Amino acid sequence: MRKRPLSLTFFSFFMVGVFFSLPLQAIYQQDLENLIRSLTLLNIMVALLCLLSAIAAYCAHKSIRYLLPITIVTVIFNNWWVGYVGFNYNLTQTSIASLSFIALCSLLLERNSFQVLSNPKLKWWNIAVRQKTQIPVTLALLHGETLLKKSFDISESGIFLQGLEKAEFERLRVGEKLRLCLHFGKILKIRCSAKIVRKTEALGIYPSGIGFQFEESDEKIRAAIRNLSQASTAIVGL
Repeated sequence: MRKRPLSLTFFSFFMVGVFFSLPLQAIYQQDLENLIRSLTLLNIMVALLCLLSAIAAYCAHKSIRYLLPITIVTVIFNNWWVGYVGFNYNLTQTSIASLSFIALCSLLLERNSFQVLSNPKLKWWNIAVRQKTQIPVTLALLHGETLLKKSFDISESGIFLQGLEKAEFERLRVGEKLRLCLHFGKILKIRCSAKIVRKTEALGIYPSGIGFQFEESDEKIRAAIRNLSQASTAIVGL
């Protein structure tokens, strides 16, 4: 899947809707001139928290783990207070509103949304530009064993290796973490950790091979990739 989870998008738009609904309700109940006076500090807190939660969820930022519980508690308290005071709504109405809000927040428990929010590095919709280039790569296996292969393409987030024999292809497992040594020319060698994220058979321009995701954000890797030859063909990675 290459798109942002629909549940993340829907949740973000819902929270933006809540953000705008508070001043709109105040305008409806009062008038535009009395808008500021009719909004309480609690109303403003709810609006801002909803807006921040919308942005964090849409960007799949880790801050949503803390923002969402705070937002839910604030919304519930705000609704209880509105129902308790009882100027425009009663407790039954505000309780239903709170339960509906909690139910819609459960969108983030959808499998794909929960997966990416648990590990924000898995933003598969942020497609990295890969450089089609062949560089030697040494894979460090168990018991000191190594494999020397060549890349098909590389980006700042990962690398795709080709030329594996059938036994080697079957031996390596998705989810397995290995140490790699990337050979950029005769002098520059960069060692890093990487996780196998896919194993594919030949398809289109892609040969059969294994895709790795770098576990570390290494400036040396990013600099080496930026300095690859201008003649390298830029393609969109899978």
